[in-house]
Amino acid sequence: MAVVAGVVLTALGFGSAQRQQSLRIQAELARRSNTIVAAVQRELGRKVSLLQALSAFLVTGRGGTRSGLRSFTAELARDVAGVPSLDWAPRVSAEALKSFEEAQWVDGLPGFRIHRGTDALPQAPEYFPVDLGLAGGARVEEIDLTPGADLSGTPLLSPTVNYARTRRTEALSPPLRLQRSNGTAAAVLLLAPVFALRSTGAGAGQATEELLGFAFALLELDPLLDAALSDLDRASLSVELRDVAASANDRAVVRRDASSIDTSTPLLALLNIVGSGPPRQTHTIDIGSRQWALAIAAGPRFVAGYLTWTPWAALVCGLLASSLLGAFIRAFVVRSAELERVQRRLGQERVENLEGMNRLTEDLERERLERRRTEDSLFREKQQFRLMFNAVPAMIWYKDTKNRFLLVNESAAASMGHTVAEMEGKPCSQILPGKAYDLYRDDLEIIQSGRPKLGVIEELELAGGKSIWVRTDKLPEYDSMGRVVGLLVFAQDVSEHRHAEDEVRRLNAELEQRVAARTGELRAANQELESFAYSVSHDLRAPLRTIDGFSQLVVDEFGENLQEAGREHLSRIRAASQRMGHLIDDLLKLTRVSRSELRREEVDLSAMARQVTEELRHQTPQRRVDVLIEATPIVEGDPVLLLTAIQNLLENAWKFTAGAEEPRIEFGATSTPGGKTAFYVRDNGVGFDMVYADKLFGAFQRLHSRDEFEGSGIGLATVRLILRRHGGEVWAEGAAGKGATFYFTLP
Repeated sequence: MAVVAGVVLTALGFGSAQRQQSLRIQAELARRSNTIVAAVQRELGRKVSLLQALSAFLVTGRGGTRSGLRSFTAELARDVAGVPSLDWAPRVSAEALKSFEEAQWVDGLPGFRIHRGTDALPQAPEYFPVDLGLAGGARVEEIDLTPGADLSGTPLLSPTVNYARTRRTEALSPPLRLQRSNGTAAAVLLLAPVFALRSTGAGAGQATEELLGFAFALLELDPLLDAALSDLDRASLSVELRDVAASANDRAVVRRDASSIDTSTPLLALLNIVGSGPPRQTHTIDIGSRQWALAIAAGPRFVAGYLTWTPWAALVCGLLASSLLGAFIRAFVVRSAELERVQRRLGQERVENLEGMNRLTEDLERERLERRRTEDSLFREKQQFRLMFNAVPAMIWYKDTKNRFLLVNESAAASMGHTVAEMEGKPCSQILPGKAYDLYRDDLEIIQSGRPKLGVIEELELAGGKSIWVRTDKLPEYDSMGRVVGLLVFAQDVSEHRHAEDEVRRLNAELEQRVAARTGELRAANQELESFAYSVSHDLRAPLRTIDGFSQLVVDEFGENLQEAGREHLSRIRAASQRMGHLIDDLLKLTRVSRSELRREEVDLSAMARQVTEELRHQTPQRRVDVLIEATPIVEGDPVLLLTAIQNLLENAWKFTAGAEEPRIEFGATSTPGGKTAFYVRDNGVGFDMVYADKLFGAFQRLHSRDEFEGSGIGLATVRLILRRHGGEVWAEGAAGKGATFYFTLP
């Protein structure tokens, strides 16, 4: 035992010395790896600052010419190593594509074309062409960075471009290979979106951010890593930069191996025998949309600098001391061991006999106490079950296969007019004599099929002629052989609910009769109103035509004999009769809108607005009105009625902008505070006072005299009627002399 203890202590001492040595190596490696990571991040920060400076230069508008941009980027990247290209990819819309290419021809690139690699340029809403390109014949194998190459059209860069644009921050591309005449180098493309504030023209102080393009820099990773490593780090550490998001075979982008030394050095040889591998440190660096892993491993020179002979000297000395101590005590241990074994055997037998008697006594007492606890527990559980069973407001009972009540709660007993003691153990025929046979027949079906019945509505006839309606759930109980041995019934008194249902059915029948009668009356009233409208319009038109015709006849035949005042009076009579005719026509249109059948189809309101605008331009070619119609969501509604509503709103805007210096009408859609889509017609005409906003949509309500603007005052009333028939609403906002905006919603 002493030898074993000595060996164990020696091993523990050796392991402790080795651990201390390993901890020193790990601590120094952690310190130096943190220094390297900080240096890498500083180098990346310098590269990001280049793009930020270029972005600021572009936002100021001073990079308008190619020579100015090239001079600025050359000066900016002059003292920064590992940046073969600092460039700019402006945003070019599809409409400005041709003019942008021609501008590049004038700026020193004749024949300049925007392209996407070797493919023909497809139609796209916008492009981001490279402006300067790589110098010295260098090229990138994975992407095209020649002048005119579209960054957004490259599949490899498209996710990076979208990330930088949506997040408004710098983004890093996947690893690239930069091909030069003297070899290949690992590189990445760093993008930065360039935004500038542009006035929206909607009002003073209102502006929005507009994407001007992307500033980007091609970064070589070898100089980036070399700048972060000192001479000592290059000799003693192995450093590897990997792209975490790349595939497993293409993760290692840049690798620097530590300098090797003579591995026959005794301490290194012993370290290899023990099997302790070189320590490693791995750090993660997040840049833009990508994540990079920087793995730093200790090389032979690094490890050799912290190895000592102390653990091995302690190991050898401990083993020698253990061997001498074992030889000294072996003779004494052999002689005394036999006597000790005999004494131990006798004592053990005596102790075992006493322990056996004690265990037997304890087992008997434990069994008695356990039986007592079991009886008490069963009693408490039975009491608790009965307490909870009776506390349930629902009616619950349990019957055996012979239709006897074996267990009943107080709610069930009280509902049936008995006590629990009166019902338990009694057959169903004594408790429910009027329904015993029907209930047993239903229970027998469950017993034979073994399937429960849920939600059964039953009538229980109680003693004394009283009956109640209950909703029951009947669940069979099975024994170990799968046979049904009883039924557990949950019941709920639904007598009041049943009476309420009967009353509801009676009221519904009465309501249907009333609705049918009212519907017939309303249909007859509508028919009478329609006949009255057409009759009135016909009877009114005849005298109006007579007044207008005879007034014209008097002017034609007796005009020379009439004074100027008489001719003016006749002109007013004719104008009034014609205006009365127009009012009758407008009223008939309003009644037709309310009577016409609603047909729902998909409708493009913007297309309707363009159609109405073209008709207005054709009717009044002498007017010049700036009309802006935005694309709006497709709605569902009656195309004829919705066209009438759009026509009335646009005609009003056209009419009330007649006196504006630069008349303008807008049609579009916006969102309400409640999240609904509201369509609008906005103009810069005469407007109105919001005090009279409630009168705009009434029939014959006018805020301007007929001498100022023509009209009958029916148009907006027709619009409100059409929108309400569709389930929508209309309202207006405006100010006198500052135009008006009419909003409306559709489901």
